[in-house]
Amino acid sequence: MSAIGTRKETKILIVEDEHPLRELLETELQRSGYKVDSAANGEEGFEKYRQEIFNVVLLDVRMPGMDGVETLKLMRSESTVPEVIVFTGHGTIETAVECIRNGAYDYLTKPVKLDELEMVIDKAYEKNRLRIENISLKMEISKLDEHRIVGKSQAIVKVLETVKRWGPTDENVLIWGESGTGKELIARAVHDASRRVSKPFITVNCGRLNANTAESELFGHMQGAFTGATKGRAGLFELADTGTLFMDEVSEMPLDVQVKLLRILETGTFRRLGGNHDISVNVRYVFASNKKLDECAARGEFREDLYHRINLLPVNLPPLRERTDDIVPLAYYFLKSVNEGGCANWEISEEAMAALCAYSWPGNVRELRNTIRRASILATEPVISSDLLPFSPPRIAPPPIPKGAADAPQLPLWVVERDHIQRVLEKFDGNKSKAAKILEIDRKTLYTKLERYGLPT
Repeated sequence: MSAIGTRKETKILIVEDEHPLRELLETELQRSGYKVDSAANGEEGFEKYRQEIFNVVLLDVRMPGMDGVETLKLMRSESTVPEVIVFTGHGTIETAVECIRNGAYDYLTKPVKLDELEMVIDKAYEKNRLRIENISLKMEISKLDEHRIVGKSQAIVKVLETVKRWGPTDENVLIWGESGTGKELIARAVHDASRRVSKPFITVNCGRLNANTAESELFGHMQGAFTGATKGRAGLFELADTGTLFMDEVSEMPLDVQVKLLRILETGTFRRLGGNHDISVNVRYVFASNKKLDECAARGEFREDLYHRINLLPVNLPPLRERTDDIVPLAYYFLKSVNEGGCANWEISEEAMAALCAYSWPGNVRELRNTIRRASILATEPVISSDLLPFSPPRIAPPPIPKGAADAPQLPLWVVERDHIQRVLEKFDGNKSKAAKILEIDRKTLYTKLERYGLPT
């Protein structure tokens, strides 16, 4: 990206008590394309630092009241993310060096040359950008190598075509899919297809938030906002600024937090917990749920106005049982990922492959990954055989024997049971509750047998 393009994204805070210099710097830096705010003293500068998102701070060392050194120490105790450049006059180089020891990025002596200042600001912004990027990467729970979408089925191809079409927009995306289908991978694909691909991708699992921690995690908090808040903290919305925020399991978000989320979506602003200042963010939102949000809204478990707000670009991610063409490539992909030497020497037996393809995978791709990992650990040679799988392989059985046929062969009990279950289901048009009642078994047992025999569930 060019320096001009970078400057449009650089937000600067000037803390300078000399009014003419402060005004001159603000005017010239704005003319150069930067976003600029200013403060007339250390107290005011620190307050803005606490409540706004800045990339670079220009801080004068000598100021009445709270001087630059004290201001710097308070700023770094609040957040180490923005880079601080200090201004020093003649005879205060030792003070400038002290500032460097306390976390300042660099120092410049007065009078400041504009071209030199802009060069230092651009370098400081690049360091700030990399710092934010590293924070984002550390928050990711999986290795980047595992974020690849593997599959060749028509169902997954259609999903990826939708992602490519909607990725470049900035509109909200809502991904629906059963647990384990890979909703985070699709969210990352949306981010990678967008103009924000080089910006942060922040993930939050709303199901892990509770009413007491949700606001602090999402919006951040001010020092003293609650017991134990010894210093301020930036929330996930701030960390995702200019990038993408992926909110997984959004159906589990507390209703009172849903109200505040709706406000952010409508205004682009929010307040830290305990704060009295609106913070603006530029974030692209991707939501995911394993529950149908329209049904949740009908039951009063999810705000209907929020549902309509986030359901602008829906993506329906099909379960693995509806894209069986993806099972084999996924199995070999997971074999490669769990065996550092690759999967060139590994094989999957024909019987095991048939079992993998016949199984209904209630846990979807996540269950397949764990199954392959477990099997490769248990294997004594580089072959995944059916006995290493936690479910029974399908068997090639003779076709059902017509009623009253002569010389009927003696069949295994499981074949008789399978055919009887199938006939009962056909009689009741696939109604599992009625079938279970007739068979005198509970629904859970029926589903287990359906999975074992490869019958539709």
